[in-house]
Amino acid sequence: MLKSFYRIFKLVFIFTTVITGWTCAILLSNTAFKLEINELLTKMYLNQKNFIFNVKDLSLILVKDANERFSEEKSKSYTNK
Repeated sequence: MLKSFYRIFKLVFIFTTVITGWTCAILLSNTAFKLEINELLTKMYLNQKNFIFNVKDLSLILVKDANERFSEEKSKSYTNK
């Protein structure tokens, strides 16, 4: 099982390294696709930023929900006594 995770991690690492190196090489050279690549990288960055903000918002909503449930359970337990 651990060997499978290691292989998957290794594959993801190699893929990421190749894509990063290839992108850097293209951005450093003067190609026709440089503008498209920059736009795509900007979109990727913004999506990553939005994802982090959305996770934060989701966490806050989950905490509010948990607080509401616990307060309802407490009030029910006090009225049942």
